Amino acid sequence: MRAKRSNSTEVLMEKDDSVSSTDVDDVYSTDLLTKLTNCDTVPLTRSIWEAKQKQKYSDENGSPHGDARESIIDDSLTVSASVITPESSVDTLSPMTPQLGVARITYSGRAKDTALLPTGLTTKQAAFKMVSSQRRLSILQYVPIGSLNFIPAVPEAEILEEWRETISPPDCLPETHPLMLPLGQLLSCSWIRIWTARHLRFPSLVTIRVYVLPDDRGLGTIPKEFRKHRAALRTLMENLDITKESWLRQAGLHHSRKVYKPGTVEDDSLFYLFNKIPSPRPTSLNMEDAYAKAAIDGLIQYPQQAISGLKAKLYPYQRRSAAMMIQREVKPARMLDPRLETLVGPNGDIFYFDRDACVVLKERREYEEATGGILAETMGYGKTLISLATILSTRGSWPRIPPVYLAELHPKRPQVGTLMQMAAATIGRSGIPWKPYFDRHADEGEDFTACIQHLKQYAGSYFIPGTKKRSTRNPDTGPNGQTIFLSSATLIIVPPNLVAQWLHELDLHIEKESLSVFVIEDLHQQLPPASELRTYDIILLSKPRFERESSSHDATLKSMEKEKQRKCACISGHCRCPARAPDYHSPLKDLHFLRLIVDEGHNFVSTGASGNAGNVLNSLHVERKWIVSGTPSSGLMGVEVDTASMETVENILVNSSERHQAALEARRKEVAIEQERKDLEKLGNIVVNFLHLAPWVNGKSHIDCASWRKYVMTSKSGLRNITSLKGTLEGLVVRHRIEDVEADLPLPPLYNRVVNLEPCYLDKLAINLFTLVLTTNAITSERVDQDYMFHASNRKQLDQLVRNLRQSGFYWTGFPVHEVSETIKNGHEYLNNPDKHVSEEDRSTLDTAINAGLACLRSLAWRAFSELAEMGLFVADFPDDARRAWSLCPQQVLQPLLIGATQLQLAQKHVIANLYAPNPAEGLSAAGIIVMEETRNTAETKDRVAAIKHESPGKSRPPSASGQAIPRSVTTGVHGVHKKSIRASAGVLQDVKNPSPTKPKEMLSKGLKSALKSTATSISANFAPLPPGSPLMRTRLIGTASAKLSYLLDQVHMFQKEEKIIIFYEGDHIAWYIAQCLELIHVQHLIYAKGTTLSLRAAYLELFASSEKYRVLLMDIRQAAHGLNVASASRIFFVNPVWQPSIEAQAIKRAHRIGQSRPVFVETLVLKGTFEEQLYRRRKTMTAEEHQQAAKSLLDDSIMNDIIKNLTFIPVSDQEVGDQTKQMGPLHFPQPVFEHDSSNRIQNLEMSRSENLNTATSGPVPQGLKRKAMFADHPGSLSDASEARFPMRRKAGVGFAIAEESGIVRPVKT
Repeated sequence: MRAKRSNSTEVLMEKDDSVSSTDVDDVYSTDLLTKLTNCDTVPLTRSIWEAKQKQKYSDENGSPHGDARESIIDDSLTVSASVITPESSVDTLSPMTPQLGVARITYSGRAKDTALLPTGLTTKQAAFKMVSSQRRLSILQYVPIGSLNFIPAVPEAEILEEWRETISPPDCLPETHPLMLPLGQLLSCSWIRIWTARHLRFPSLVTIRVYVLPDDRGLGTIPKEFRKHRAALRTLMENLDITKESWLRQAGLHHSRKVYKPGTVEDDSLFYLFNKIPSPRPTSLNMEDAYAKAAIDGLIQYPQQAISGLKAKLYPYQRRSAAMMIQREVKPARMLDPRLETLVGPNGDIFYFDRDACVVLKERREYEEATGGILAETMGYGKTLISLATILSTRGSWPRIPPVYLAELHPKRPQVGTLMQMAAATIGRSGIPWKPYFDRHADEGEDFTACIQHLKQYAGSYFIPGTKKRSTRNPDTGPNGQTIFLSSATLIIVPPNLVAQWLHELDLHIEKESLSVFVIEDLHQQLPPASELRTYDIILLSKPRFERESSSHDATLKSMEKEKQRKCACISGHCRCPARAPDYHSPLKDLHFLRLIVDEGHNFVSTGASGNAGNVLNSLHVERKWIVSGTPSSGLMGVEVDTASMETVENILVNSSERHQAALEARRKEVAIEQERKDLEKLGNIVVNFLHLAPWVNGKSHIDCASWRKYVMTSKSGLRNITSLKGTLEGLVVRHRIEDVEADLPLPPLYNRVVNLEPCYLDKLAINLFTLVLTTNAITSERVDQDYMFHASNRKQLDQLVRNLRQSGFYWTGFPVHEVSETIKNGHEYLNNPDKHVSEEDRSTLDTAINAGLACLRSLAWRAFSELAEMGLFVADFPDDARRAWSLCPQQVLQPLLIGATQLQLAQKHVIANLYAPNPAEGLSAAGIIVMEETRNTAETKDRVAAIKHESPGKSRPPSASGQAIPRSVTTGVHGVHKKSIRASAGVLQDVKNPSPTKPKEMLSKGLKSALKSTATSISANFAPLPPGSPLMRTRLIGTASAKLSYLLDQVHMFQKEEKIIIFYEGDHIAWYIAQCLELIHVQHLIYAKGTTLSLRAAYLELFASSEKYRVLLMDIRQAAHGLNVASASRIFFVNPVWQPSIEAQAIKRAHRIGQSRPVFVETLVLKGTFEEQLYRRRKTMTAEEHQQAAKSLLDDSIMNDIIKNLTFIPVSDQEVGDQTKQMGPLHFPQPVFEHDSSNRIQNLEMSRSENLNTATSGPVPQGLKRKAMFADHPGSLSDASEARFPMRRKAGVGFAIAEESGIVRPVKT
């Protein structure tokens, strides 16, 4: 046994002194024990006392210290005793005082061992102790780790050719050798053993073999005070030669050495590692669970066999993924501890090494994989369908009762139960999936009602005892315990915008009555009791609704509880007042669920265990947990997503596998340190807080503590521990490599190209104004202090300016005339100030800037756009008598007519309203006068209000040294479009006589709420077309004031009849202008914007996918979220170049996914010779780390920052200034304004009514959508379709409605 003194010194106190020479394995120990067998015994206590006396004498007389006594056994063996630092006065010692002494064995003239032993032993006993404690383990228990060749320090040293063990560094090893100290430290505690011999090939060399005692063999024999030498062990491991040649004494000093260096570990990027995770290879071999084995075999062994209840046919990779999910759930594999590296010793033996903790193991240490993980199939490859297939394949399975609660589960009945009762109770405790068995027999006409009733009655459950709460003031001991009921349900938590997507997938892929589904979206609707919930196969909740289960979701209950707490007189916090409102207890906490699936769960657990969602999650009982996300973190995405944003050669099909592999190799060593740190932190939250995966979940108090941050995020060497990371990823993630997916499912080709457009005259003016502002500010502020726009204190305003600059590539009217004039004035004053010393370069640049500003002020069109915030349209053959009345520039009416988009919409409406008149154009001039007068009056009023507001104290920026302030319109997010309400979406055309003064986001939201209203609801359905020969039939829209808008209108005209189109935009005003013009050319469209509700967005997506009427979807790129499916579209346009490639790629994958049957064409619109061209060129050359550093703002990229600082002006030709036809972005397909579809429009509405009714059963409409309020004015729209789609019936006794078609249960207010 071992005992400890107060000074933490370990003392051997074994009573049994008998040691046999057969207990040890080395020559030295055997010889020593043989000599000790018959030697004399000398009390070690007396030796210690004599030593102390001799020490006292030496101190008094100045003589050197020495040992008090030596016991010479023979000529080669001496056992001596020496002194430890005295703890008390030497005078108080006596020969029998129990002390500690140092015993030393000298064998053949050399010190062999030193040990700390109790003084009650004889010298013989001391020697026995030393031999038995330090030489008991066989050399077979040690691990050979390498060898060392060196030139002996003493050439004439006697070195034998045979191997000989030494217990200290050999004398011939040079004192300056870097391994001298580590060898000595580790030999002193027998952590290593070494053998020395002369080199076979080079006699002038000496070879040392080193063996280390592994932690799983003899760690207990090493005193704790010596375990600090792990650093020495690490040094030894990193410097010994591990080659077989060196071990066999065949290698010289200069041969190619091999060591266990950290540098030998690969430094591949996290992106590369994620894409190289091996594809699933499920197997049912060694599967003990017969039901799981049958499910796996049904998925992989019989691929042609349909899964019961599933309509869709799975692709082979989907079957493998579903089978692997079941395999990991039922029998998770044993995996090597991810902290360990598998190493091969110089003799070929395998051992395991934890490099960070410097732990050597002889045997493999394993942990189980998680009973769940991350389903990370790439975006658009059917993760939802895979999840549903997994649920169907294991339908009726029950979770296992935790072993700790298995005791005393046998029921105690007042009398002996029937055989059926006992069988049902046993089945419930054992978790046998009986539902599929009886379902099969029910299909064959057999009736087992009595059996099923007993099985439900005796369903499995277990009891968790309560824990006593210690309280000094309140005798309340807390709860008595809780009964947990087993449930075969799968709890699915999804983002609110994906609830409708899941319902659609359920309705599309699952046969009726195959799964019982319960869905709840209303945040205030209460969950049914646990006894009701456990009867469902799927419980679908949105994340906000799930979070409300952390506390009472009844506001009245909360306020009542607070009121009672204020009046409560209880001393303790455990209030027992009868009137106190009870704490809310979620019924979810009373069930032990079979499975939990969190869709897009990377956001769900990204903040760890904190928050309401984390609190509810930690309080649930779940056996199997899955996160479903194609991108578990921002940097973890498939290479096929990454390549989606890469430009392709037009109309040339490139081998996708080669393209993916090239992109993957290009990013293999491209490590974005900060981004990877965030990715690994999110992954750690999933591993530790969600999956509770060992060993990472082991805390500091655990015997095998494992820190995710220490081992995975950063190693001690400064590198990432790739071994730990790879092992964890492979045991956690279920995903196929892209080449394996494409072998089963080749998607249609994806073409991605940049369209370089010549900016039109008005595009140039808008962009030059931004350059004017930046240039004037830089020169007049002399690029110093806070007046300089690029000063750190102005970063917020500068970021907004850059955002506005990027949007000006499409269209911009946000510069008021007076601000441009003021900027020009400040520039003139600075140039004419004699006190300012302006360089010739700055003077020339400022002159150019002033001329650019003057060009805008001279343009009547630009002034009109700025004042009225209108999109300029160019119309040919507008009625002559009405042209001046509708013109934006009445003082200079030219051909073609320049008119605002809003005004042209109203002109259309006037003509439609007068179709019965002999001349529909009658009164058009008078209507134009009224509209333009009201428009200008409204604009002037708003300008006065804005001027007063901006001139208020504290509202203006401080002037610069020259008296100039940065124009407010440049550094605010309010575009000129704020002067009207957003009305255009999905066929909306409302009266604009009273424009709304609301802000852009409010405008877009309000306008979209009437997205499906008809413009013709006030017009008779039976009207005549334009009279033959009417001049209105010749009126054509021939161009716009935006080159990009003109291009988009042409492309929509070309492709909208055959293909559906997505237009991604940034900025609400862009959506407004595009929607206006789509209205004008009668193209039905929908807007997916931030300002719309989640339910309305879901309805838009479903309508766009199912209806042939709606051809264009305008989508805010910020809302192109994970999980959205817009595979019905095959044409994608990006209005502006996207700064972050990952955002662009995710947007593209909304359409390029399973279900896409057409080639997908992607076009990014870029204006030539502008800031956009430079931005796109820079984006293509950036590394992943540079993108990460500039993720929030492109100003964080030094090159882009310099580009913006040095913007140049776009030249404007004299021809563009003088010729109005040169100022527009021309349409290659001029569009009729009045004649084209005034009647066609009504026919479309009638078709829409019929179509919506006929396709009403194609998919579910999100619950909670206020259909009557939203769509009341649109006959035949979604409000009518809802009645055909969801005929509801009431389930007896329960406040829930069941959809007849889908069988999905929803709560309703009773």
